[in-house]
Amino acid sequence: MIQTADIVVVGGGCMGASIALHLAEKQAGKILLLEQKDLANGASGKGIGIIRTHYTHPTLAKLAYQSLLRFHHFSERYGGYESGFNPCGYYILVGEADIQTLASIVEQHRSFGINVSSVDPQQVKVAVPSLYIEDVAAAAYEPDSGYGSPPMTTLAFAQRAIELGVKVCTQTPVTAINLDVEGRIEAVVTPQGTIATRTVVDCVGAWARQFTADVDLPFPVTPVVEHVVVAERPIKLAAPHPVVSDLVNLCYLRSDADQPYTRIGNSDPKYHSQFFLDDANQFTGQIFPDICETLQHKLMHRMPGLSEGKITQTYSGMWGVTPDYQPIIDRLEHVPGLYCAIGFSGHGYKLSPIIGDLMSRFIMGESDERVESLKLFRYSRFQENDLVKAPLSYSQARGLR
Repeated sequence: MIQTADIVVVGGGCMGASIALHLAEKQAGKILLLEQKDLANGASGKGIGIIRTHYTHPTLAKLAYQSLLRFHHFSERYGGYESGFNPCGYYILVGEADIQTLASIVEQHRSFGINVSSVDPQQVKVAVPSLYIEDVAAAAYEPDSGYGSPPMTTLAFAQRAIELGVKVCTQTPVTAINLDVEGRIEAVVTPQGTIATRTVVDCVGAWARQFTADVDLPFPVTPVVEHVVVAERPIKLAAPHPVVSDLVNLCYLRSDADQPYTRIGNSDPKYHSQFFLDDANQFTGQIFPDICETLQHKLMHRMPGLSEGKITQTYSGMWGVTPDYQPIIDRLEHVPGLYCAIGFSGHGYKLSPIIGDLMSRFIMGESDERVESLKLFRYSRFQENDLVKAPLSYSQARGLR
């Protein structure tokens, strides 16, 4: 028996769940959310979950700010469900080469209404005594930022979506996209049967290339393995600390609120080519020891007191990365009826509340200044050689910041 749906959202991470929910809020019809395994199976299941507004591109900063406001009111906005948001504060540390860039970005962000200020490195040391700051030339602080739980947020979006009538189907991979004689979306095929629909929203993340291969739509999204190293803080450093974005050593770290652990991840794009996968299905949780050792060294450099603790865990997840480290958010004219929100390159979680809202508006044909801002992330920019480039950039971090 063939099922029917007005809109099929494919990919049960935070982005797909958010888009499905916001479509349901707008009463967009019969909506199905399909996930090949379990919810938060991909990047949403392994991310550190940092929520910040600090971006070198003003459009990204504005979007991140709108999402941050939603995280602060998540439960009341999304039916009483929780995201695990912890507004513990967020420091940005830079070296000599980036003093002016940081100052300019702080000034710009303040003009957007973002609560951020420049702070002296010695003030950072007073606030977080465990940090080594001798190589830090300038710093900024976002007191309202912090981190959340990507799996908890994904489940919150999905549970609220179900309450509003969305049918969520896990263990339901899409094996084919069927087109009619005019090349328009006609149906998606799953092992459980065919689903007739005229609208599909592609939120498959690192699986982007495979998902549209049979409709001749090559997405420039490369799966890359990302690593996290977890250290147990010694008793004298047991208190949790704010999130730290270390743009001197290109890493980021945060503590857990309820346990004496600090997690560190990589923000140095020079390593990514070493961890690219040809196919997202090649990801099995593999660990690349060299980067884990590098992250340990960076962690001990920035927080020397952790040398008295121990490394308790290393694990990996997977991002879908584009050439400019920015997402592809668009309606694909090549395949009428197909939309996408993919390739977030590590930005997706913090942006998921606002992108879910704006993408649903886009699909429903609404238009305003914020919906129009999504044109920055159009698919055609790769053919036009017009990649997203921030007017300001840090000396080493490239598009990751």
